[in-house]
Amino acid sequence: MSCPTYPVTVTREDNLWVSVVTDGLAEGTVGAADFEHFAEVDPGMREVIADLTSTEPDHFDISWRYEFSEQDHTALIREYQAAERVAAALAHWRDRARRRLVGELNGQLSQRALADLIGLSHQRIHQISHEPEFGEIDLIRPAPALVDALVDIAHHSPLAPAGADADSLRAKLHEVLEVVDG
Repeated sequence: MSCPTYPVTVTREDNLWVSVVTDGLAEGTVGAADFEHFAEVDPGMREVIADLTSTEPDHFDISWRYEFSEQDHTALIREYQAAERVAAALAHWRDRARRRLVGELNGQLSQRALADLIGLSHQRIHQISHEPEFGEIDLIRPAPALVDALVDIAHHSPLAPAGADADSLRAKLHEVLEVVDG
């Protein structure tokens, strides 16, 4: 069963993020809200639409459009959002790999040598080796969020192969990651 998709246009007016559902609601129903911070737009509009449609926020999709100075900047915003997700996922992956490296080599190398290897201070190596979840790290793989963000970027890129869908790109990326892990 597919979820309904509600198109929402976001603009900036009077120092507020103005969000309006442009289609899909019952006739005469207006779905609009103003938000002080951009981070409030997605959860806020999900709540607005859920209230107006008597559905749960995870039972529908939103198709976002970002217009500023009467120009569509959706592609640029989506690219930035995807880049942020990739950066966060990469940082998480790096931190997990760093903790595993410290865990594996702590005691075999001095903390000063580990610090030199990783490019951190020996004090930071000491902190990492005493973090609560330190001993729980085993296999280091990219988080699913990284895979999803990379797929999103690839799928919406003008360089994406013609006819490539998100599922085939995701499968190919998992295949590449398996080769790297192998």
